[in-house]
Amino acid sequence: MGLVDYSDSDESEELTSPRAKKQKTSENQTTTTPTAKSELPPLPSAFHDLYASTVRVSASDDPTLHQGRKRVNPHKVGHWPSHLYIEWHPTPTERSTLTTLLSILQSTLTTTSPPPAPSLTSFLTSDLGAPQPLHISLSRPIVLSTGQKDAFLSDLERSIRSSGIAAFDLAPAGLQWHRTAESARSFLVLRVVSKPALHRSNTSNGNWNNKAGKGAENPTGETNPQLTALLRRANDVVATFGQPALYAFVQPRAGDSRGEGADVDTAFHISIAWSFAAPSAELQRATDEAFASTVNAPRDADKSNGGDGKAPRGGNEASDDENPAAAPSPTIKDAVGAMRVRVEGIKAKIGNVVTHVPLPNARGGRNDGGSDGGCGLFGI
Repeated sequence: MGLVDYSDSDESEELTSPRAKKQKTSENQTTTTPTAKSELPPLPSAFHDLYASTVRVSASDDPTLHQGRKRVNPHKVGHWPSHLYIEWHPTPTERSTLTTLLSILQSTLTTTSPPPAPSLTSFLTSDLGAPQPLHISLSRPIVLSTGQKDAFLSDLERSIRSSGIAAFDLAPAGLQWHRTAESARSFLVLRVVSKPALHRSNTSNGNWNNKAGKGAENPTGETNPQLTALLRRANDVVATFGQPALYAFVQPRAGDSRGEGADVDTAFHISIAWSFAAPSAELQRATDEAFASTVNAPRDADKSNGGDGKAPRGGNEASDDENPAAAPSPTIKDAVGAMRVRVEGIKAKIGNVVTHVPLPNARGGRNDGGSDGGCGLFGI
């Protein structure tokens, strides 16, 4: 018997027939191939979760299968590697900007570093070139037993539902290299801050200064009040199951009015690439130069100025086209600083199953658009 049995029905013959239906056209119409893709809304978070599973190609740790990386937690039967995080899907324009940044940085390292030059591996795409989401960690890579995983997820969902934290926005606030004690790799990370807390100014090292001030939207004066609150709840849940916390909340320093967690407040980040090279002054200097490179990208539309992306002009003011000196070329740092990360929930990945845990909303279970929170897969 063959590997596949084919039926003799007319239906299968119709499906495999090379003949295709021709569209009816009027006498005055001609059939043309569309030149522009239709603008479709982005896929909802739940759709991405359906295809977030990874294929296990080996039960043992074989670094040759994944670019020389080694598992932090070796695979054991009955153990479920788990992770809590916030997921970000950059837009095509944002992904292009970040890709350009990594390309310029790799070129700089290749031409200026003594051989062998540091090699960058991007988190933006998979090994096959498919776009990948980025993330902000809310836990370490932890391991749950088969008997723990369901209770862990239930406790996490209960804690997030009772948090009172509504959806919020984050903004990139600096680019630097980071190396963890658990890994032999260095990570190129974008530091993030809560959008209301962002007060950006350029500095000589290519990063931004973030001075969070107290106000109606940020009464505590913290840089990341929502992320800090979510981390505290995630840490409480993982600790209940005997797992280590991601960031340790420290005791307040003398004269620190923000109190416990001041150091944690600035630790959140998005990794965009990694390298086996150790962080060094030379590596950071090359990174800063790449970050300051110009990028040919249109300016983001300013919603407060009529939505045309241009500031209001007086009758006698010259346009940017007439006065090129008035419109300096935007840098990659400018483009990255304009990005926003929308946080509407956290992800719990237990084994190969990803569960979206939505944030509660102060408006009684409705999302920002005012529609019922219990929408379908495509938000309908």
